[in-house]
Amino acid sequence: MKRCLLTWLCCLSAVALCAQSQDDPVLMTVNGMPVLRSEFVSSYHRNNVSVDGERLSVSEFLDRFTDYKLKLAAAADAGYTLPSLAQPAPEAMPVAFNRAEAEAYYRQVCTAVGNRDMLHLAQVLLRVDTRASSSEVSRVRLRIDSVSQALSRGAVFADLARQVSQDAHAANDGDMGWVGPNQLLADMERVAYALRVGEVSEPFLTPAGWHVMKMLDRQPVTSEVVRQWFLTPPTAGGQQVLPPVNEELTRECQEGLLVSQMTQAAVWNQPLPDEDDLMRYFKKNKKRYGKKLKKRDFPTYRDLVLADYQQHREQEWVEGLRRQYKVKVNKSVLRTIE
Repeated sequence: MKRCLLTWLCCLSAVALCAQSQDDPVLMTVNGMPVLRSEFVSSYHRNNVSVDGERLSVSEFLDRFTDYKLKLAAAADAGYTLPSLAQPAPEAMPVAFNRAEAEAYYRQVCTAVGNRDMLHLAQVLLRVDTRASSSEVSRVRLRIDSVSQALSRGAVFADLARQVSQDAHAANDGDMGWVGPNQLLADMERVAYALRVGEVSEPFLTPAGWHVMKMLDRQPVTSEVVRQWFLTPPTAGGQQVLPPVNEELTRECQEGLLVSQMTQAAVWNQPLPDEDDLMRYFKKNKKRYGKKLKKRDFPTYRDLVLADYQQHREQEWVEGLRRQYKVKVNKSVLRTIE
């Protein structure tokens, strides 16, 4: 409940104050919660990409980062709880192949998986910054929808994955290898285990971005197909190498899911505007869509107008959060980043 999230945030606050004494000063506070310089710098270097691919200035990124933290504060006040993120159950397989180590790792996987199937998956991933606005998320959604439509018309999954996917599996036709329970983000695992062999998922969103997944095969972990995959050197198809657990990225994923849930509830799940409201918005902002547009041109631009209208709603919501919650930035600390 709300108490769980607030307790977690208070723990982060205590950690922050402790870290401050170790030459990691507080850059800002949002609704009384401290944000350390190191957290902002890490996010700035990892997530600093605008819609057109240009890097943002520190002050521009600070505005986006502040909006993100305000939404997180709103999620806490609304009683949202931290989502659970599945973590790899066994230790990661060493990169350098060793038959004895591979067999030991495979036995760990068998124990962790139990009676559930292993899944052989492929995916197309279009990345979305966890601090992106809803309009940015929607733009990527339009692109992943086009991928999904192309697949429904007979496009080859491997070709599309190789051409457009933005993860490390793209060079391997999107092939993720064999994975089992607790080796994916919770949302990915839920979608994956609902698929049948050969089936392609509808687009879905996680903190990593928009995904489309295909089930290539599913087998018991004890099957010879799965066993040989784990015991085959990487040059011939490779054993699985699981990434180490990164606490910072895990926390960011959890926060990103909270912010997504809060934004959906506050903006995107609200009743859609009627046609009169959309028409008024179109008339007021028609220079944005082209010169000398008339009322009869509205149907051509309706979907874009609706997306812009929803973005306007989100901006109004964020402006309300800025009035509701106090934000204080330590400008002397900020200057050490610029």
